[in-house]
Amino acid sequence: MYMKKIAPMMIVALAGSCSLASAQDYSNTLGDPGLEGSYVSKFLAYDDGTGESLYATGSFTAPGTGSGSHLARWDGTAWTGVGPGLTGGYSNTMAEFNGDLILGGYFDSAGGVADTNKLARWDGTEWHSMGAQMSSFLNSVWDLTTHDDGSGEALIVAGNYISVGGDGTTQHISKWDGSTYTPMGAPIGGAVPLIVLDVLSTDDMGSNQLFACGRFLSVDGVAANNIASWDGTSWTALGDGIQRNAGFAQGFRMATYDDGNGMALYVAGSFNIINGSESVNNIAKWDGKTWSDVGGGFNSAVRHLTVWNDTLYAMGNFVSSNGVDVGQIAKWDGTNWVSAGSEVDDNVYDAIAYDTGEGSSLIFGGTFENSVAGTSKGVVALLDTPACLADLTGDGELDFFDVSDFLDAFAAQEPAADFTGDGLYDFFDVSDFLDAFGAGCP
Repeated sequence: MYMKKIAPMMIVALAGSCSLASAQDYSNTLGDPGLEGSYVSKFLAYDDGTGESLYATGSFTAPGTGSGSHLARWDGTAWTGVGPGLTGGYSNTMAEFNGDLILGGYFDSAGGVADTNKLARWDGTEWHSMGAQMSSFLNSVWDLTTHDDGSGEALIVAGNYISVGGDGTTQHISKWDGSTYTPMGAPIGGAVPLIVLDVLSTDDMGSNQLFACGRFLSVDGVAANNIASWDGTSWTALGDGIQRNAGFAQGFRMATYDDGNGMALYVAGSFNIINGSESVNNIAKWDGKTWSDVGGGFNSAVRHLTVWNDTLYAMGNFVSSNGVDVGQIAKWDGTNWVSAGSEVDDNVYDAIAYDTGEGSSLIFGGTFENSVAGTSKGVVALLDTPACLADLTGDGELDFFDVSDFLDAFAAQEPAADFTGDGLYDFFDVSDFLDAFGAGCP
């Protein structure tokens, strides 16, 4: 188990609205009380028929639910439990398939329904078995996604299970069409424990592909170091994959992103070798032909990657990149990894761009309890990020009119020109404005 940690957890939202505040502040604006427990592992925007809501899963208790909920929904005002919830263990992942919410993990049951161990389906009203027959303690599900490999839309089930559906032939990664589980080639191989931790369906790389990463040395008999792609018929290695010079290498999460040089696949995890010998630090870029380093990487494992406001964000239990403190959440500026503006005190596992009513926010969760701003545990907080301070006209562009508005506000000693927030109007406000103007809008 890779995220099993008994510690309080919090969800935090990094908001993208422009602000004239010179500092970034947390406030208890997205759930008080919040979710109490060990961690949040996954977010999903899902519509159960009553409108889209933000869902969170992991190992926690939602307000007003029993001790084994592990699933909650943000209703626009507060976090609420979903049905009778899950019992025992924890949940790792969720996905939408055929209009239903699918949960996967290492839980005992969903709502007490028979044969809902490790994998269950919520139709918006009730829990249902998916016929997975995964009661064995050796089975667990780590990721879910949907993908059409040419045979129709299917749910991809990934993990370290020895069998799903009861026939003993579907191991580690398989697809479910709504009634039947089908193997996707032969099982993965290598030193145990073998596991597929993430699956990504995308056509961003020029063709419809499914990427899988985790901890394995082969798949369907093809040598593949911890990452491979599925074209609907066979698996293909991505060069020499990702490796370690000592111990197990693991791929935790993948994302596609165009840094200006074309769309590429980015892989996060715990590894330090690409191209068979080149050193990296826990993150790498695959352009379809070769692997490359990404800004020197991080000092410890990277657990999640996501794109928000056309910027790539990395999250995990690292604290620095190239010796520079970046906290557990960093963003890529095209050359270096820089701090996203705040730090937390433990791991970050997942994030989602979501509009809670105040504009798009980057909401993230994990095992962390407190932010450096001192927010108490068990709440959902909102971080207002001064993303475009110098845009005084509010049109999303920085130009002569913003400079003119600043000069007018400065001459009149209006709050819009008090960039230092000290109540004075002096050289330091002008300097801070020029810095913000030079930084541009995201």
